[in-house]
Amino acid sequence: MRYLIIEDEPLAQEELVRMLKALDPNFMLLASIDSVKQSIEWFNTNEQPDIVFMDIHLSDNICFEIFNKVEITAPVIFTTAYDQYAIEAFKTNGIAYLLKPIEEDELIAALKKFRTLTNTNIELSNIHTQIQQLSTLNSLVQTQYIASLPSNLNSYKERVLAKVGDNYQHVAMQDVAYFYSEDHYTFVATKDKQRYIINYTLDTLVEQINPQQFFRISRQFIVNINAINNISKHFNGRLKITVTPSFSEDIYVSRNRVQTFLAWLDGETIAVQ
Repeated sequence: MRYLIIEDEPLAQEELVRMLKALDPNFMLLASIDSVKQSIEWFNTNEQPDIVFMDIHLSDNICFEIFNKVEITAPVIFTTAYDQYAIEAFKTNGIAYLLKPIEEDELIAALKKFRTLTNTNIELSNIHTQIQQLSTLNSLVQTQYIASLPSNLNSYKERVLAKVGDNYQHVAMQDVAYFYSEDHYTFVATKDKQRYIINYTLDTLVEQINPQQFFRISRQFIVNINAINNISKHFNGRLKITVTPSFSEDIYVSRNRVQTFLAWLDGETIAVQ
């Protein structure tokens, strides 16, 4: 099987390649691409792969823009941190929709579905036509499909993937105390005082985390409400906070975020920015 990965998170790329190699060493990676622009260029200059593994949010846009620019006849397995794009995904070439971090049994099930399609006398070039019939489903059928998805899906990330040496460690959101950026890296600090480098920017994270639980107090810091110990007024209209586990430097709420931060503490749902 010749496969293409369209994914803007290097750690996620590496983990998917590792899982596929473990399942079948004969799987052949054609390329790993991280943007809509590069994907369009690749499809314009290469033959179709047997299958595509595609993230939803890429470095420069949403992946569905690719389908507006080039013809993709290969079946697509979507890999994403979001569940709200399922209907749109299945209006394209989607044959499976896997939430990150990808579970091995879910990946195996998606590959079995792919093999079923390709082993039933349906040419790969015709699979696109078969799958596109999903776009004719009425809203009732689409609603029923979404209702059939696993009940633990939600609109926010439940965990993040961190790399520790040659190993991978997943961190559940319920265990996160805060995220911060430092020296061009993004770190996650857990309630049990562990710290890991993660392959996300804070700008990416704020689109995926629960705004009732987390607040971005500055360009460099996102805090979990349960990690805040004390809040005090500070010079120039800012607020100073202390957190658990403790942080090596003083932490301030930016002046232009103070009012929304106080409203968030008071129970209002504030979009994290």
